[in-house]
Amino acid sequence: MKHLATGSLTLACAALLATSGVAQQRPATPDSRPGVGVLDFEIGATIGQDPDDYQALRRGLASMTINELTANNTIRVVERAQLQQILQEQNLGREGRVDPSTVSQIGRLIGARYMVTGTLYDVRGDVRIDARLFDTETSQILKTYRVQGRLDNVFELVTNLSSQLLATTNLPPLPRGAMEEHRQANPSPPTQAVMAYSRAVLYADRGDTERAVEQYRRAITVFPAYTQAKTDCNRLQAGACT
Repeated sequence: MKHLATGSLTLACAALLATSGVAQQRPATPDSRPGVGVLDFEIGATIGQDPDDYQALRRGLASMTINELTANNTIRVVERAQLQQILQEQNLGREGRVDPSTVSQIGRLIGARYMVTGTLYDVRGDVRIDARLFDTETSQILKTYRVQGRLDNVFELVTNLSSQLLATTNLPPLPRGAMEEHRQANPSPPTQAVMAYSRAVLYADRGDTERAVEQYRRAITVFPAYTQAKTDCNRLQAGACT
């Protein structure tokens, strides 16, 4: 009887510990913020740049737009790496265009309520970016945007475009002072640095880490305050761009 009582006590203690462990491991609260994804920009009519530069810019502009949208912490911006993984798994958008009919499908796959697409046009330095905001639940285009300027001021075009996206009534309002803080942490880099950054993103996509790090470092040399270049470089290769 003594052995039986001892065994019962042991089982009771084990059950209590197991129950306590379950209670402590509460599921994480789901992120209820609306998700936003940004596809790599497409290239429209262009005259003036090397074709590889445009392949770099279509990625760099999307990455910079994502970084700008993160200023609004009331939305959940999908990381570009996660989006690229989905595109590769679905064999979509590699070195080309994503069919507009699949934009909403991609958004649902990455858990994004909204998707942003853009097209870059360049005629000897006169640049235009057309963007569209999709609602993935209805597959409708909610808004279209257009910014124009010179390639020499391409980063300002991205910030203007992002401000328009953040200001849309379909997204939560931008918290007061958030953009000012974001601008202080992410000052505007010159186009030479933007081009080096964009090439780095291109090489990283192609799996050429060495050339990607080289271009990230070049962007930082041109503009030492290039926070996004440092962050992306060190994410690709820890400590490469300290």
